[in-house]
Amino acid sequence: MVRGLLLTGVACSGALLISACGGGAGPKSPAQPTPVPLPEPTSSSQPVASENLGYLWPFTVERGTIECRAGDQAVFVAPDGKPYALNENAEQAGVPGIEPLRADGSGGDKISLGAVRSRTLQLCKFAG
Repeated sequence: MVRGLLLTGVACSGALLISACGGGAGPKSPAQPTPVPLPEPTSSSQPVASENLGYLWPFTVERGTIECRAGDQAVFVAPDGKPYALNENAEQAGVPGIEPLRADGSGGDKISLGAVRSRTLQLCKFAG
């Protein structure tokens, strides 16, 4: 019984330590901390906004469009219409890198592009 309580305490301490460190997790106070799910995609492009990803929103702009272009090119199109590469395939095709739009997380590191990149690559099944 005591051993079980000790193990539970150690596990909880580890979870608190991990959550406290943040490690570049999202912004300190996003406008929408609980994500609003995106609808299932029906084409190779889809509007996306900060409220869809909450703490995982990696950009300094509030919304845009994600696109999968031929050759599995993952692209984010900013509100001003300028495209940015989310993966190496898009950069190799000449799309400018996404770094100018990257947001800093609570720990000072750039927020991961993983959630947006993953969702964008799901659109590739519709790309021709």
